[in-house]
Amino acid sequence: MSGGHYDHCIMIEQVEIHKFTSEYKEAHKICIQILQEAPPTQKPYIYALALANAAEIEVSMGTSKNDVLEKVDTARQFFTKLRCARDVIFCDAVLADLHWREGNILAAKSLLQRCIKISMGKAIHITRYCLEQLSDVSRWTSIDSSSAIVLLVYSVKLREKLGIHKALQFLGDLFIIRDDEETAIILYTLALTGFTELDVHRSRGECMLRLGDISKRHSDLSKAVEHWETARPLFERSSQTKQVQNIDERLASVGEDVREQYRKTLAC
Repeated sequence: MSGGHYDHCIMIEQVEIHKFTSEYKEAHKICIQILQEAPPTQKPYIYALALANAAEIEVSMGTSKNDVLEKVDTARQFFTKLRCARDVIFCDAVLADLHWREGNILAAKSLLQRCIKISMGKAIHITRYCLEQLSDVSRWTSIDSSSAIVLLVYSVKLREKLGIHKALQFLGDLFIIRDDEETAIILYTLALTGFTELDVHRSRGECMLRLGDISKRHSDLSKAVEHWETARPLFERSSQTKQVQNIDERLASVGEDVREQYRKTLAC
């Protein structure tokens, strides 16, 4: 193995680490560096991996639809020529995520279900990626707990901690919808503990956001501000611009006096 190829393999591993912790800007920067350094004629597989990973990250970061599609389509062409069927499925999974972001809900769900059927038992990370998308009830108009339960069982079986805690978070969302806040708080707290140990910024922020919303509904504005203020830098770290805006709107809704009291508490 040449030194350059080895270096780019290490860089792909670094991309996966940053994606795991939801440090999307860092992961994307490495992908772009690989695309600039790894000629597609000499390192087609590495090049295609960088394209597919960049596309996945860009969906989360809100990059334009056409830019994402161009990367997905090009990566798929490379993987098809190289007969890398598993990686073609990954391209489809990223495309499903893009469909959802763009509001094409039926196409997103259909493609995710197809990817799960093909990848189950063959590509663990793709299966989990798709199950996570299907389990996130904030994405879908119809509420179904089966995907979150399957994600939980699947992750427990594989001892995959990130999947376990994401399943707990999504089950918490389901209990919120069913007006069982007590159970939801337990699930969010368990998930938050796991995400904190794993250092997953975006998911930590999402749990904090939900716990803050619950506190506000119970008129505990100080606690709500504490959760939201904690969530804000986590969303900034994971390049979640819309979520940062959501936090700012929530903070503005409670009034400056409450926020100032929280700041004084921190100062003490």
